[in-house]
Amino acid sequence: MMVENKSSGGSRTSSAIIICFNLVFALCGAGILTLGAVILRDVTRNHLFMLVSPGSGIIIQVGCAMLGIGGFTFLTAILGCSAGARKCSIGWYIFCVILILMAELALGVHFLYFYDSLGKDLENTKLVATLTSSYGLDPTFTQSVDFAQHRFNCCGVQLDTDYDRSEWRKQKLGGTELLYPWTCCPLNDTLSDPPVFMNPIPQNASQCQMPASIRSHRYREGCLKPIEEWFRTQTLTFIGMGLTLLLLQIASLSAAICLCRKF
Repeated sequence: MMVENKSSGGSRTSSAIIICFNLVFALCGAGILTLGAVILRDVTRNHLFMLVSPGSGIIIQVGCAMLGIGGFTFLTAILGCSAGARKCSIGWYIFCVILILMAELALGVHFLYFYDSLGKDLENTKLVATLTSSYGLDPTFTQSVDFAQHRFNCCGVQLDTDYDRSEWRKQKLGGTELLYPWTCCPLNDTLSDPPVFMNPIPQNASQCQMPASIRSHRYREGCLKPIEEWFRTQTLTFIGMGLTLLLLQIASLSAAICLCRKF
């Protein structure tokens, strides 16, 4: 009788541990779902990832994958809580957690492959070529460039002179009086309608367009370096979050396996 009581008490303890882990697991799933939705609706990330790799759609792929993984993680956590009380659910729970780990591994490999190709997509010559051929002609790319120039206080890719050879300048898409986009200038945020980068009103319009304008009237440095730094920060954030979730999942999986062996 004492042996049975000990065994029963040990099983109840293991079940309680699994349930506690899965409550945290459910919160992680809800967090991943929320983060996926935020990523898909985040103007900053969408615009800047467009410059990191034009036309790749990486941010949409990551956001959708996080929605799927987050939803499946949340459902698995519910199954895990059931597994803590019913031994017949433990096998399914372990299988689901392994599937989540494999999906996250695939997403991580995909994202790291994209990060490895960052240097190719952000080469000076390649991004400058995209700027000179697409700015003013491709609305999505144009908005992304304007956003980056306003956010990072920069102009062009390497220098503001990148616009000298652009189709935007040659075809006078900004008008005959514009040599540089208004987002290359310090803007008057109080007069501009939000979003400011789409409705720019410069602080000093005439000085901004002067070829030898000083930095207080027009930004001279290119946007390449701040975009690279921003992307590396985003990558480290994703890696940190991924490792945290991975540790929680491994702990929950280990607890489930231990409970399964007790049965």
